[in-house]
Amino acid sequence: MGLKSVFGGLACILALATGASAESVADFYKGKQISLIVPSGVGGGYDLYSRFLARYFGRFVPGKPTVVVKNMPGAGGIVAANHIYTVAAPDGLTIGSFQNTITLNQLGKMPSVKYDVRKIAWLGNMSIASTICALSGPARDLTAKDLLTNEVLIGATYGSPTMIPSILNSLAGTRFKIVQGYVSTSNVLVAMESGEVNGLCGWSWDGARVNAKDLLARKTAKVAIDIAIQPQEELRQMGVPFFMDSVPEGESKEVLKVILSTQVYNRPFGLPPGVPEDRLAALRTAFAEMMKDPEVTAEAERIGLDLQYLPPDKIVELIGVALDAPARTQERAVEELRKAGFGG
Repeated sequence: MGLKSVFGGLACILALATGASAESVADFYKGKQISLIVPSGVGGGYDLYSRFLARYFGRFVPGKPTVVVKNMPGAGGIVAANHIYTVAAPDGLTIGSFQNTITLNQLGKMPSVKYDVRKIAWLGNMSIASTICALSGPARDLTAKDLLTNEVLIGATYGSPTMIPSILNSLAGTRFKIVQGYVSTSNVLVAMESGEVNGLCGWSWDGARVNAKDLLARKTAKVAIDIAIQPQEELRQMGVPFFMDSVPEGESKEVLKVILSTQVYNRPFGLPPGVPEDRLAALRTAFAEMMKDPEVTAEAERIGLDLQYLPPDKIVELIGVALDAPARTQERAVEELRKAGFGG
């Protein structure tokens, strides 16, 4: 047999093998149902993004499976993360939406953590967050540098609106006076309108851009600073100062970077370790294609959903910002988080 015939035969075999592999993924998912685990109750950001993904994702997966959302709230996302990592079968039929704070839970060596974020089979990320401070009343026109010298009365709910300004006070020298006890950010906005408080800090921009649209349009309040490890493009175009530029170089700034690094993968999705490579590759491709599909992006824009794709390798790289930081930086980050009420 000549070389031409041999290479021709090999090419044929490879083509058949490739076709069989692609067909096997489609055959596996045809008529199947993918469970999408949400780490929170119905309503709120994680549920909103997950239901949006469930609406479209199956169209892009070979075999076009259906996607069903299952809410699994508890312990700030740890319950769902543990379930996906230790209970769910690694067959490609269970996807998880993860709270980005699960990396900080692992960093703090919380005893309830049974997962390793480095080993989760990441699909990708749907939104890149920045946290903002919105100021009103006499504080409305303060600059980023003014926040280091002027006391500002801000309203706060439990969670980020309490933790972020507390951390900024400790690590960056801001002088926020935090009034806790508000039930929701909407209650804080009412208090800002009345002059009861002069701001809200630790508010995720992907929610604020929708919920504060009227308040900002009327210039009752202004987005004062962008709090993140990289500028948010929409905020940059609005002329909002990037707060990290005001923080002096040194250990405190590095600690702040560790704490804020998880915001970049704000809405990450992944699967248990051990999913067959061909299925995982197909799901990752489907996720990326969905995120750039014109119909999907148009609908997201219509309902005010901020879509920004990050690939799996970028999520892993950002996880390393926290878990590969020097030991002293990690220790201080955990200490600051605990002081601010994280995990308490």
